[in-house]
Amino acid sequence: MVEESKTFQLIARQGSAANPGLERLLRVLMNDHGLDAYSARTRLTGSGKALLGSGNREAVERLAALLRDHGYDCWVIQRTDQTAPPLRLRELVVKPDVVDLVCRERTVPLCRGASVVAVLADISGKLEERALKRHTIQRQYKDSRHVTSMVNEKMVESVLKGTPVLDLYLLDDQNRPIDAVRVLPARFNAKGLGDRMTLSATRNIQAIVELCKEYAGHFSLHADFGLGRLPGCQIKSLDGQFLHPDATLQRLTRYGWLMCDLEQDRPEAADDDIAPALAAVAAAAGRPALAAAIASGNAEATPGLGEVVKEIKTGDLPGEEAGSDASAEQWLPSPPDRPAKKISLGMVASVLGSILLAASFAFLEVGNIDVFRTAGRYATKAGLFPALASAGLFWAGFYFIRLKRRVENTPTSRIRSIAMGLVEVHGRVLRKYALVAPMSESPCVYYRVRKYRKDRRNQWKLSSDINSKHVPFLLDDGTGMVTVDPRSATVKARVSHSGVPGDATLAFHGVSLSEGDINEKWVENVIYEGTTVYVLGFARPLRQERKSLRERTTEKLRDLKLDRSALHRYDTDGDGRISEGEWDVARGDAEHVALRERLAEGAGGRRQQEHVVITRAPQRGTPFVIAETPSEAELTRNYWLISIPLLLAGLCAAGLALYGLLKFVGA
Repeated sequence: MVEESKTFQLIARQGSAANPGLERLLRVLMNDHGLDAYSARTRLTGSGKALLGSGNREAVERLAALLRDHGYDCWVIQRTDQTAPPLRLRELVVKPDVVDLVCRERTVPLCRGASVVAVLADISGKLEERALKRHTIQRQYKDSRHVTSMVNEKMVESVLKGTPVLDLYLLDDQNRPIDAVRVLPARFNAKGLGDRMTLSATRNIQAIVELCKEYAGHFSLHADFGLGRLPGCQIKSLDGQFLHPDATLQRLTRYGWLMCDLEQDRPEAADDDIAPALAAVAAAAGRPALAAAIASGNAEATPGLGEVVKEIKTGDLPGEEAGSDASAEQWLPSPPDRPAKKISLGMVASVLGSILLAASFAFLEVGNIDVFRTAGRYATKAGLFPALASAGLFWAGFYFIRLKRRVENTPTSRIRSIAMGLVEVHGRVLRKYALVAPMSESPCVYYRVRKYRKDRRNQWKLSSDINSKHVPFLLDDGTGMVTVDPRSATVKARVSHSGVPGDATLAFHGVSLSEGDINEKWVENVIYEGTTVYVLGFARPLRQERKSLRERTTEKLRDLKLDRSALHRYDTDGDGRISEGEWDVARGDAEHVALRERLAEGAGGRRQQEHVVITRAPQRGTPFVIAETPSEAELTRNYWLISIPLLLAGLCAAGLALYGLLKFVGA
């Protein structure tokens, strides 16, 4: 196979938001490659590894060079087809030159000097929860640009506190896996560890890791399973639920073989992660010679770099001050969390009705009463079921006719002069939050993802259905903008994608990926940002809670307590502590600042999208429609085309019902 026809994948190690090259890289990806900034930031920020795309070697290498210039470790690989899962370890025998890993099928020798890839994973999902908690705490007490990612040592500690599984892959001279062994806690005889054996099952796994480090010539340990964005390697389903342990182990096998593939393009590690940051700063500053010296490992021999290293270690990076362009650039906020499912009165009534119906069937079966069967036979002869179908079809047909007339009779409003009540507006949609479609990785204002799985009869069955109706967006008609809250709306999206789990596409000029389980598929409906959308809904004032003066003052004082340098300004006597009088002065200043902010907020006029929202009407039966359509005429024509077959089918069902009734009465 020629080199141009081969498919290569680009995988990058995620980093912290404090990477000095992140903001510059995001601008390059947006301007030169058309990639959404939020999607790119999500892929590049974190504590794991992420797939950025795949394609021919030239295109992928070009993107890899761009990432490396901005301080990111990345790999250009060819994906190996997944093979059988690792063998289960039963016991091990330690010898001077080899460690025999005894499995049920055979014995795998680990010789001295061998290349080993180890994957230490927590299949319970606690590692992801700890990483999220750590990120949340840092966001509360640090600026978002100074939130750091979890280092490998912390990951190992967190994995050992959960449900650890250790996979060992032995590589040949070509860095290809030749053997794989899986170690489960308390599922092997630990006596072979000798003095390394402990009474803790998890610590015995750690002892095996240390033993492999001692014997292996090259040893790579990966402990970030479940943290990155690698297709087919997540431990959660699309709706956020943790997978079954068996499914998690299957994905762990997929992840382990992918980590072996990374050995094809092994990057040189830098001490303390300083070299990538220095190289990024030097490249961005237009000093290619300096960047080359850093990348080659000659940073210490270059005059003046000692001070730069100290600045990077302390976080004082040149060109990243608070007033720089990178920090001043505004990004859309993250989408709000998906609301928890509430138990409604209708759900309770349906459950109780089902229970009563089942109980009645059981009672009648015990009493040998064939009431339901007899009633069903007479209802069929009398044409009751066609009559019910006719009623439902007529109701649906006339519903679309009423909806068509409502759309035609409602005048189109301009957003600049919009009135409260039922309104009809159409214009270009814009994102209010950084919403990205989960499967196609595209910036959008709405998505719906349905996952299907084949059942025993080889038929597609819906397994999950999620959407983004909880995320508001903006509508711009040229005269102004208004917020649209799509909850409880009937949304019609024109664009539809389908694929299999593992699909991941990014706008990297032809870089794409398609692989996954053929027994599953997903269907995604998307309304892209910038498309024309028609909205028929209810406009009302948007109530926003304003913080009281007391809440603002308390927040200012809390921030002051966390900022020691600012608090030190009120220590007028220099005794190192804040007295009661000094604290009263600080409280007065905080109240003054809070009052000034509140007055400034009240004096400034709010924009249209900040005080008006289009949502569902409080009256039941009033339509709330969001449709991606270029014109109102096309929307009404579609409603008319839908109503015609429904009414015709209703007439046919009514004819069958009438025929059955006449036949039943003998007419």
